[in-house]
Amino acid sequence: MLTIQLVLKYYPLKSIKDIGSSIQIPFVNTPWDVKFISIGNEKMDLNNIEHGQLRKKFDDPRIHFAIVCASKSCPVLLNEAYDPARLEQQLDKQAKVFLADTFRNKIAADKIQLSKIFDWFKGDFTKNGSLIDYLNKYALVKINANAENSYLDYDWSLNE
Repeated sequence: MLTIQLVLKYYPLKSIKDIGSSIQIPFVNTPWDVKFISIGNEKMDLNNIEHGQLRKKFDDPRIHFAIVCASKSCPVLLNEAYDPARLEQQLDKQAKVFLADTFRNKIAADKIQLSKIFDWFKGDFTKNGSLIDYLNKYALVKINANAENSYLDYDWSLNE
């Protein structure tokens, strides 16, 4: 919701990446560096929430399917709040939905074309095995260990 709040503040724009680059904000290079989130007495940015808090604290690659950057290639936003009592099921569902989405990933037994998220954060997905081992937990198709792998271009245009 914080990402949506940031986009709405600068809307209309073509891409979230326009915040901090073409829109000149002093000392900000990317939209993820805008310190607009108040938690306690501290001002935070989206980078700190994602990398310094969520990824660091929970060490769970499914976080990448739960947080979104408002671009077309991002995972789809869950239409409900994340609930501690159902979090495991919600994260599993988001992982399955993301992998099954043929705009964001194209998965066949012998060839996979994946979201750049799997390239950028490969270390998160390969801590306990190969990338294909991880994908096979959630993919609708069982991927062969020697499947050809490539990454799709990331579409940063705003997901209206």
